[in-house]
Amino acid sequence: MMSKKIKGLFSAALVLCIMLTLFSLGAYAANANVSCTLNQDVGSVMVYKGTSNIQSCSYNGSIPSGLQLSYIGADIYLAGTPTSTGSYSSDISMVTDAGNVTFTLTITVSEAVVPAPTQAPIQTNQRPVITKNPTGETVEVGGTAQFVARADGATSFVWRIVSADTTNTVTAAEAPSYFGVTVSGQDTERLTLSNIPKSMNGWAIECKFTNAAGSSYTTGAILTVTGGTTNSNNNNSNTNTSGNNTSNNNTTNTDLKAPTISTQPKGAQLSAGEKTTLSVTASAPATGTLTYQWYSSDTSSMSEIKAIDGANSASYTPTQTDGTKYYCVGVWVSKDGQKSTTTYSPLVEVSYGGSAGGQQSGELVLDDANSTSAPGATATPTANPSPTVSPTSSPEADNGNYDRGNSSTLIFYIVVAGLALLAVGGILIYLIVVNSRNGKGDDD
Repeated sequence: MMSKKIKGLFSAALVLCIMLTLFSLGAYAANANVSCTLNQDVGSVMVYKGTSNIQSCSYNGSIPSGLQLSYIGADIYLAGTPTSTGSYSSDISMVTDAGNVTFTLTITVSEAVVPAPTQAPIQTNQRPVITKNPTGETVEVGGTAQFVARADGATSFVWRIVSADTTNTVTAAEAPSYFGVTVSGQDTERLTLSNIPKSMNGWAIECKFTNAAGSSYTTGAILTVTGGTTNSNNNNSNTNTSGNNTSNNNTTNTDLKAPTISTQPKGAQLSAGEKTTLSVTASAPATGTLTYQWYSSDTSSMSEIKAIDGANSASYTPTQTDGTKYYCVGVWVSKDGQKSTTTYSPLVEVSYGGSAGGQQSGELVLDDANSTSAPGATATPTANPSPTVSPTSSPEADNGNYDRGNSSTLIFYIVVAGLALLAVGGILIYLIVVNSRNGKGDDD
């Protein structure tokens, strides 16, 4: 029979093991992962379920803009509508009635998947089907006109300019040297012609769509040019060493002096979401109409500039693109169907850096069950966040996938508890053996 002393020691050791195990498990919370969709309300997602009331809670890291953390009793919730995509990670630290608890919260925000529109399949043995023909335009000399064409089933297309008697056809790529016109969008469904000369009056603009089965042609859109006089073709061009391109063609008049640029555009380094407007001030030495065309390039070389579709004013606001782009403007004078040589501004650099949305890493304190962090705010541990409505006590987790998963930290605590149990068990066995030997000695 086990003595009362041994029984007491065994009971104390067993209680010690149970407390150590519960403490190890209670001080640990498995990592939480939440997946949600951009601009969709997540409802109220429970990211931690505890057994002891939370006295204070804070996080160090970042969460997506539009989402907030709050706690009620022993549980922590995530609520709101995310407004930025990406993966965000925060280390959550809590002081509970049972001790300190920490875990890592990872939130992944993805773009909404938009189903691709369905359309009738195109027969592989059928030529492209024209769905949009360009329409005729009437402009004054030096004006701008746009033409739009579309077709289903085309693998390639070419914009063409056809003479009134259909005996002469010029591609859009050849038009600048043939007519002296400025062409942009020739590789898109929208063709833009700027600085149109009188010599293009009566010509038709059409698009040729092609696939393996053959080619289809849109109807010709007649271009009517009013004012000015017609000039004969003179296809000569040159580029000067200063980077200002000049062209001598059917509309270039060497007697018409080129404009001067008094205010050059300025480059900018921007963060995501910011905008800048490039502007230029030019003047003509004589009467005439100033015409502008903005260009862009991926390099700082004037030889690689491309005209920007529709950018034909004294100012231009670039669209946001990752990295760096270069911009310049060309200005010329038009009068009586003729144009001067073009004056170009130097290339300026516009670059974008940083990322939009998301909170910067920091620590934000969650004061109590009736307050959450203000969206997009960063504060010190002593910050007092603006109170907002807490999520419901019965969260709906359908809009967010919550998975605690496996964790090496959990394994560590289990191993520690197991080793403690083995140590106490070893002590008990030792005491039992000693007691048994003492009993035998008493019998002797």
